[in-house]
Amino acid sequence: MQANHRKKLSAALAILMLSSQPVLASSLEAARSEAVQKKNSIRSNMAGTQSMISQTRGQVATVQAEIRALDAQITQVNIKIDQLNGEMQKLQAEIAQTKAELEAAKAELLEKKDLYAKRLRSMYIANDRGYLDILLDSTDATSIIGNARMIRSIATSDRELIDEINAKVKEIEEKQALLAEQEKQLAQKQAQARIERSNLEAANAQKTGYMNSLMSNLSAYEAQYDAMLRESDAIESQIANLDLSIQKAKEEESARIAKQRAAAEAARREKEAAARKASRSTGRTVSTRSASVNSAPAVSNDVVSYGEKATPEAKTGEFYWPVPGHHRITSPFGYRIHPILKYRKLHTGVDIGAPNGTPVVSAGSGTVIASRFMSGYGNCIMIDHGGKVTVYGHLSSRAVSPGQSVSAGETIGYVGSTGMSTGAHLHFEVRVNGAVQNPLNYL
Repeated sequence: MQANHRKKLSAALAILMLSSQPVLASSLEAARSEAVQKKNSIRSNMAGTQSMISQTRGQVATVQAEIRALDAQITQVNIKIDQLNGEMQKLQAEIAQTKAELEAAKAELLEKKDLYAKRLRSMYIANDRGYLDILLDSTDATSIIGNARMIRSIATSDRELIDEINAKVKEIEEKQALLAEQEKQLAQKQAQARIERSNLEAANAQKTGYMNSLMSNLSAYEAQYDAMLRESDAIESQIANLDLSIQKAKEEESARIAKQRAAAEAARREKEAAARKASRSTGRTVSTRSASVNSAPAVSNDVVSYGEKATPEAKTGEFYWPVPGHHRITSPFGYRIHPILKYRKLHTGVDIGAPNGTPVVSAGSGTVIASRFMSGYGNCIMIDHGGKVTVYGHLSSRAVSPGQSVSAGETIGYVGSTGMSTGAHLHFEVRVNGAVQNPLNYL
């Protein structure tokens, strides 16, 4: 839509400038007004887009902080899971050891129980000698008593050993039950930690997807802003060309009016001469006054004084340096944040710092096509050098008039800070066929 408007405006401008008929300043001013309205509309849209860019960048920063926080939480949970895994491995090793001990104790118990049973069977059921033979082998009472005591001692020892093993088995079983409960609780903690990690990872993935969407939107907004900026700069260049055309049209209109006035004045004088001649021939004095001729007032030059001839500095390029003795560039050609408007736009020339009132000279020989106050340029002079136009802005005062021929190095004005300016300097431009160029390529 914007590109179509730019094409239409460019075509209209070309038709107006190439037309063989005189171009009325009013037509050009109408085209300029339309261009200004369009530029203002784009600037308004740019402000809205810039707001969206700032808002989106803030959202991106917030989401990035949230992702970093989630990453930190995931790291902590992973550490916790690793610790739990280590505890589980240790516990399972202890459980395995306890199981082995329990199996060994049970085997020993079975063995002792079996031995005890065999002894009892030998003593009371089997036909081998057993305890009874021991008693029968006793030769006297003392021997019998001694052998009986030995038998009881053996039986008691067997019974105590079995009880001891039973106690050991019970202890190991209780330990095994405790370890099993610990394993169960530890497994629950592991499961909970894995669930927590899974939830954090899902939240992280969601945040990451949202951030990617925001970054995509941000790229689109920035591309849109750059496109509108280029469109605005193009229209601004067209406005500058229209300003030149308007100035030229006004000068042509003034020239036509002056020509008409001169013709009318010549006719009046011719009529008066004819009347005087007729009066002499008839002996009568005829007083004749011509009717007033409609004419526009002369255009004011609004200048201080005409420039003085000066010797320009040594020329290194196509043009001479416009501010002799002052070469400090305070702002180069190219895109920048405008010091007053506070948004990014093309700086169409170079700013040369110099004290207020410092003489400014013409960079080359040519004809002054504009010398007036121009909006952001302040006091401004434009000089046509044949295919190239130089522009001198923010002047404190102007010393040349439109239509005046100037020589290279001739004083045309004085450094100032008029228009949209933050300090004393000369804004210097070079335009080739209406397109702005880097002036340093021509100096």
